[in-house]
This record gives sequence, structure tokens and C-alpha cells, in this order.
Amino acid sequence: MIKLIEGRGQLGEKLQEIIEREKIVSSSDIQIYHTWNITDKSERTQSECFNRFKQFVDDNPDSKIIFTSTYSQTDNFYNYFKQMAEAYLLTHNKNGYVIRIPTIIGKGVCERFRNNELEAYGKMELITLEDASLEILKIAQSEPLIRSFRIEGAIIPAKLAKELILFGAKK
Repeated sequence: MIKLIEGRGQLGEKLQEIIEREKIVSSSDIQIYHTWNITDKSERTQSECFNRFKQFVDDNPDSKIIFTSTYSQTDNFYNYFKQMAEAYLLTHNKNGYVIRIPTIIGKGVCERFRNNELEAYGKMELITLEDASLEILKIAQSEPLIRSFRIEGAIIPAKLAKELILFGAKK
């Protein structure tokens, strides 16, 4: 059985949709932990997310836990505590797996571009919700020896991503 832990948000909805659509059933219990506050990157909020995750890992010592993370290198508390959570899982759960995903093209990125809250510079690595979810589920159902994965997206100029998102939008 695949269980989505606090399965809220776009990724959780897409994972659930695919599990139901593809009638995915696992012979072992798999818990996918993908809940984290991505909007409030303050130290306090991110520390709370980390402590909730640690408690979850401690409460489920024998469970196969899949932790979705990021490979963003932005210097903030969100990334700091995500990396701390990765390390905690890998050192405290023999069945823990980390899956790092790129920026998902979803509501957040699109709204931030539309509201001019996100600058378009450099390159962005993007992935769709569908592709990210399918890769997560594929890894979750396997039994690999390695426990840390990186799902790759498409690398495009950030300016192009913004122009595509804003195409046809009224100014």
C-alpha cells in the first residue's frame, strides 16, 4: 500500500490521481512524505517542518519512507532544513529514500511569474507534475541499494519560461 503523508498540495493530488488511475498497488507499505512549507522560508517555520519530519521518521522506524526534496542550492532555511531532513532520514531509517526534484511547473511558479514576484534570470530546470509523480512512484516501488535519487527536468532559459507562462496574459 502506498500512503501519502499529509498529501496536500499539487504534488500530493497528482500522486493520488496516478495511483488511482493506474491502480498502483504495492506489496509492501510505502510512505511518501512530501509535505513541507514552501512559502514561509523563515528559520522558525522551517525548523518546525524539520522537527515534524524527524518525529515521523522516529515513529516509523521500519517503514519504507520516500522523502521528496529539492536540489535547489538557494541559500535559505528551506533548503538548509530540507538537507538536514535528508541526512536524518538516511542515517535513522534503513528503508529511507530521498528523491530530489527540480522546480515543478505548477501553480506556484506560474503565479509568482504573473505577479512579478520571481525574476527571470539564468536557467531553470523544470518538470511537470505528471512526470515528477511518475518518477517518484517508479522509484518508490523499486528496491534499489542506493538511497538518494535526483529526478532531472528540462533546462531552459528562465526568460523563456516566464514568456511562455505570460503568453496571452493581459497586461
